[in-house]
Amino acid sequence: MTEMLDNLMQTLQSGQTLSAGALVYGMLIAFIVGQLNAWFYKWTHRGVSYSRTFTQALVLITMISAMSIMLIMTAPLAAFGLLGGLAIIRFRTVVRDARDNVYVLLCLVCGMAAGMGYALVALIGSLGANSIAWYLHKTGFGGWRSMDSVLRMQVDADGFDQSAMSRLMRGFCRKQTLVSMDEGPAMDPQGGRVYQCVYKVRLRNPDNAPALVNALRTSGPVRFVNLLVDPEREEVS
Repeated sequence: MTEMLDNLMQTLQSGQTLSAGALVYGMLIAFIVGQLNAWFYKWTHRGVSYSRTFTQALVLITMISAMSIMLIMTAPLAAFGLLGGLAIIRFRTVVRDARDNVYVLLCLVCGMAAGMGYALVALIGSLGANSIAWYLHKTGFGGWRSMDSVLRMQVDADGFDQSAMSRLMRGFCRKQTLVSMDEGPAMDPQGGRVYQCVYKVRLRNPDNAPALVNALRTSGPVRFVNLLVDPEREEVS
């Protein structure tokens, strides 16, 4: 038993000797691949959760993972030290998007491949994964798009004529649906009672949104108009 443990320790202590040129080459490949992944991540990112520090971290993660693999190849016993260090260092940054997790994993794998000297695997794997990400981004795969818009109006209760309002909106909208209508006091204390109307509309041409707003504002009973036009309404993370 003791002899087996001694052989195991000798195996862990005897690592592969890497030259300075091999170390520089591995780190350079990791830097190039990390930059490639970070640029593709930036180009294909959608939503409001973009972070410059996260994009920079992708490059550093690739290089650090390559350095870790080269350290393990040089001294396999250092793998236990790395595990202990990762247990001590707790990463509390919350990754909000599942796609961000995918890019972290991609950078880790590419860095490991670069650190072990498999530059071709790192480069081809990075190009292949990012090509698929670019294709999914360009085709809008998995996205939900709608041409529906939200129209909010404040109308005098005394002068409100729903049929006339529908005729006016029909010239600009393919479809209109009254979602809600509430009665309340006007913003002006002397203004009397008003209706707060919310419509779900589909414009015939999104470019005519200003014309619709102007037409509603010039009509007598309408006091306030708000049109939310979002032709490519996609999920925002």
